[in-house]
Amino acid sequence: PIEMDELVRYINDPDEHLPLRFYGTPEYNPVHKALFGEHYIEHCTHELKMYEDIDKILHSFCPKAHLGVATNAWDHFAKKMLDYCGVGEYFDAIVGANTYGVSKPDPLMLYKLLESLQVDPESAILVGDSLKDAYAAQRANVPFVYVTWGYGAYEPKTPYIANTSKELHDILEDLISH
Repeated sequence: PIEMDELVRYINDPDEHLPLRFYGTPEYNPVHKALFGEHYIEHCTHELKMYEDIDKILHSFCPKAHLGVATNAWDHFAKKMLDYCGVGEYFDAIVGANTYGVSKPDPLMLYKLLESLQVDPESAILVGDSLKDAYAAQRANVPFVYVTWGYGAYEPKTPYIANTSKELHDILEDLISH
């Protein structure tokens, strides 16, 4: 058994090799990945709740920008969860760790997402809650907004820090208008 705070720390640590940490193997076993996928797709919406006012923020920015998701989860899990929360329609593209075979902090999924949305990195904004998100944004030359809620906890090196959904909205509004 792993305590939740310990699990979150491992998952968000860019230097952590998760198959080795959790299973003592250099790579994930394909059978175990399949079992996880079957279990998670069935249970990924259990107890799922959207953070306060995020639906309003998405509704506000959908007409002003292309919205996409780059997640270290598998893309079909993310799609199911976004649809369950009633916000899937706001996103023009969703990419996950399975889409291109890499996870953040590798910037490849950001590059491919931006390419599919036809958006230049300097015109994009990555909103995230982890050091892996921050590193991916830095490596892809994308401005990064760190939200202090969610699963990550670190000292961000970005001028854009949102402690509330209102702060996130205001930061995004300011960045988009410039």
